[in-house]
Amino acid sequence: MNIVGDLASDTEVESVAPGRFAATLSADWQLVGPNGGYLAAVALRAGQRLADRYRPASMSCQFLAPARFGRVELTGTVLRVTERATALRVAMFQSGDQLLEAQVWATPEQPEGPVVAWHEMPAAPGPDRLPDLKARLAAAGAWVPRWHDSVTLRVVPGPTPELTWARFRPVPAFDEPWLDACRALILVDSLQWPAIRVLMPDRDRTLALTTHLAVTFHRDAGDAEWLLVDARGAAAAHGFVGGTAAVWSDDGQLIAAGQQQMLLHQLSRPAAFSRGS
Repeated sequence: MNIVGDLASDTEVESVAPGRFAATLSADWQLVGPNGGYLAAVALRAGQRLADRYRPASMSCQFLAPARFGRVELTGTVLRVTERATALRVAMFQSGDQLLEAQVWATPEQPEGPVVAWHEMPAAPGPDRLPDLKARLAAAGAWVPRWHDSVTLRVVPGPTPELTWARFRPVPAFDEPWLDACRALILVDSLQWPAIRVLMPDRDRTLALTTHLAVTFHRDAGDAEWLLVDARGAAAAHGFVGGTAAVWSDDGQLIAAGQQQMLLHQLSRPAAFSRGS
């Protein structure tokens, strides 16, 4: 029996032919539909099959069509290989429709070169001092998607929900760099819209769907179970809204950073939304 929300098994891909893979999208990662960051994580695991002796350095993903829970097919291509980096292309399909197109850079472990970050983690109370968001939503009678069974969120109080502690369940951390990067992908994708939505003039009738997601992976989070996400809106224009996010380990290391562009949809009637939707 599958463990609910287990990131490792829920992003697993199987090889069906050279450069071709298959996976099953789990409903445990349901927000409005299959979470875009989760789709990107599955695509990243396909990239891992092409460059397993490397570690992920970045991923850029274009979301082309809505996905459904169930089986998907993936193709992977190695675009370039050097001693210091490898470039990959991954595409995901379902019932003949292409769902996403992704580009991945990967690199071997390289001990030479600088190791430095030029920004400090924002000051925030620890997660043990904050309530679970899922419990707050349930107490308020709000709709709580299944995604919240897979990731525990604790929001730092403020005028907008920019800072959020996140912990994956049931396995909170991974010592494998590709799985570790999947945590950052999901959080960068999922937590920007909630930080932006509270600023929208008609937020109960507005839905944003990710069209572009770009994430750079700087360090492994290691055994850090709690990650702090700093998500902010950038601008909205021409029917799109953009944001940025940074992911920090609980000891102050910058793990990943990303940008997201979302297509805005105006709904005919108010809809129930929750954190991460």
